[in-house]
Amino acid sequence: MQAFKRVIKATGALLLIGAIAFATCFTKPWDDLQSWRFFLTQPVVAWRADIFTHWGVIQPLAELRASTNPRVYKRDLTSPDTISYSLDGRRIPLTNYLDRANISGLMVLHDGVIKLEYYAHGLDAESRNHLWSASKSFTSTLVAMGVYDGKIRSLDDKVEEYAPQFAGTAYGETPIRHVLMMSSGIDFFHDKGTPNRGDMYWDIMQDRQDFDKWVAKLPRRVPSGTDFNYIATDTHVLSAVLRGAYGKPFPQIVQERLWERGGFGGDASWGLDGVGHAMGHLSLSVRLEEFANLGQLYVEDLVLNGEQSVPDDWFSMVENPQADFQEPGFDEAGNMREGYSVQFWIPHDYDQEFMAAGAFGQYLWIDRRQGTVVAQFSVGEPVLFAKKEDHISPKEFAAVMRTLASKETFK
Repeated sequence: MQAFKRVIKATGALLLIGAIAFATCFTKPWDDLQSWRFFLTQPVVAWRADIFTHWGVIQPLAELRASTNPRVYKRDLTSPDTISYSLDGRRIPLTNYLDRANISGLMVLHDGVIKLEYYAHGLDAESRNHLWSASKSFTSTLVAMGVYDGKIRSLDDKVEEYAPQFAGTAYGETPIRHVLMMSSGIDFFHDKGTPNRGDMYWDIMQDRQDFDKWVAKLPRRVPSGTDFNYIATDTHVLSAVLRGAYGKPFPQIVQERLWERGGFGGDASWGLDGVGHAMGHLSLSVRLEEFANLGQLYVEDLVLNGEQSVPDDWFSMVENPQADFQEPGFDEAGNMREGYSVQFWIPHDYDQEFMAAGAFGQYLWIDRRQGTVVAQFSVGEPVLFAKKEDHISPKEFAAVMRTLASKETFK
């Protein structure tokens, strides 16, 4: 059955790419096509931009409403054309990065003032873009609020104490802290083994299954708290813990505890599984300003309406890896590998810097030391015939983010 599903998925993907490429022959003038590479990659980029901003065609959504007391940001804008960054002794125009990385939205905040705002690929200030796994950082923020609110007694409590649907399962016996750290020890991998991420999304989004029941079947691989394994199911379990702790649907918790109190000025949406549970690990769609607003709230110690909302030690947990196996490093090929903390990524040479990250280039870079935030939407690098020199390495990405986060850049 699994093999049959994979054949169907592969065939469908090939047909979709072919249809998009064929349709483009009739929708884009030939004099705009500078090369076959452009012809073959541009349809995918345009399709992604459309899908990312219309996620309701993929799965049902729960709506979040703008705060009744929205934050209004001041603007003191600088053109991207005037900014460059340094990489290996070379100065590179920011516009080069924007083009190569297919950036569809970029916003920079310094001390709560918007210093740069950029849109492309059909997006504008009102576009709601799918955040993919950057949604995870919103979920973990709510876990911290649950602790401060007294709904979660301790991060060392087991999952099943708040989510009884996992009682007697591998997840049920796992401490919440280890799930936050992507150290649950559960036998699941994104891209290998069975089931994997492809199976998960087919079952939940295509077959409309109950994600809680799907996750509850996963066995243990190693004792929790002993290694790092980045998996979507960990964050969904955190959202289930929150549902049990507050006794409310997850989107309602997001609305009441974060969106309203945090002054989020635009509507948003969160994707649901087959039985109406929000998928806590992805499927949040927001405007660029709301994405940046989460970062600004972290810069301001998550003080909402003048009141503390998370435990005092939360920021140290977010800014620093919680175990040696979460530290930034290098893979076997010598490539840079970011570190991790509690549903946030940690860059090399970190100094109160951390980020939310989602597939295809959705990033929220937060520098609490400087009081700066960089929010980025992207439709991802080309998937067909991509040039090696166009690839954005982790080193180059960090150089761009640190340039934009620096107060010197906008003097």
